[in-house]
Amino acid sequence: MKKDDLYDYFRACNMHKSNLSNFIPIEGVEVKVLDGCNRACRFCVNEDFKGKELNIIDVDLFLQRLNTWIEDTELDEKPAIIYLTGGEPLLALYELQKIIAFAKTKDIATRLVTNGTLLSPEIIEKLSDAGLTGIKITYTTLDSERLVQLVGGADKNDPQLILENIKAAKQAGLWVFVRIGIGRHNYDEVYSIYKAMKEAKVDVVQFKPWVASGLAEENNDELLLKPQELDELFDSLSNMIGKTDIKSDKPEITVSCYPPARKYGFIVKDCANIAKIYCEPDGATYICNFADEYMGNWKTSTDSFKAILKRRRELYSDMIDNNGIMSCPSRLNWSEQKPVVSPKI
Repeated sequence: MKKDDLYDYFRACNMHKSNLSNFIPIEGVEVKVLDGCNRACRFCVNEDFKGKELNIIDVDLFLQRLNTWIEDTELDEKPAIIYLTGGEPLLALYELQKIIAFAKTKDIATRLVTNGTLLSPEIIEKLSDAGLTGIKITYTTLDSERLVQLVGGADKNDPQLILENIKAAKQAGLWVFVRIGIGRHNYDEVYSIYKAMKEAKVDVVQFKPWVASGLAEENNDELLLKPQELDELFDSLSNMIGKTDIKSDKPEITVSCYPPARKYGFIVKDCANIAKIYCEPDGATYICNFADEYMGNWKTSTDSFKAILKRRRELYSDMIDNNGIMSCPSRLNWSEQKPVVSPKI
């Protein structure tokens, strides 16, 4: 069901949390617009390193399939938000604009997930004109030297550049969501990053321990904090931020993929992708990009999304417990994993 306030889908208080084993209908689609990226982050949860083949999605076919789903009167589950991700989706600006413009005609909210380096005021204007609702940016470090060590292709000016682009997005009227990925490489400056984002007046700050997926899995020992270390960090953050600010709306604060943070007063989004279908450029769809539960292929037929929705319902009870996807590698931070369910249909 569409909401009058499209920004409701971005608000921390409305994120799905706990009791996720009860079936949660799809409310969104996450589209991987391309594989390629202009950076090569050692902590990337994908494998979209700099120089990788772009592999841009067939946007016209995708929108045809999506429109068939939206217009199908027999399907109760409808996408009310489209998340645009990659790779770095701003490398496929034309495709982005087409998807955003389409979504606007359907009153569907859109949020762009970007590393922020290409988000110039000129690009922001083009995206806003197309109808973009919000952006989500991962901010890793304020330290230029540290960033260059962590990110292949990074420029020493990137921390300031990204911060200025965040401010420009806010000034343009976009809803700005900043994710602070937490690992061994930046745990000592998480609070400083939070303060910088608060000063930039972003709408949401999300603390997210790195997930051992993609390139991050290869660098697991180097990057990921152990459960006890994470627990101590969130305890410290809670004390530094303060209970009043944690519960305030300037900015809203949430934690993703780490349920133990709830005991320190944080709003915890137990599962990052529980109400979305994740769509790859090659047509494959998954429950999310961190786990391998295969839903089907959106390219196969005109009504392929109908089959995907059906398969998700069939597999839901085997995939999900109260805290989200049971096979998700984020559980290395806090609990035991279960085997992946990956039927090929």
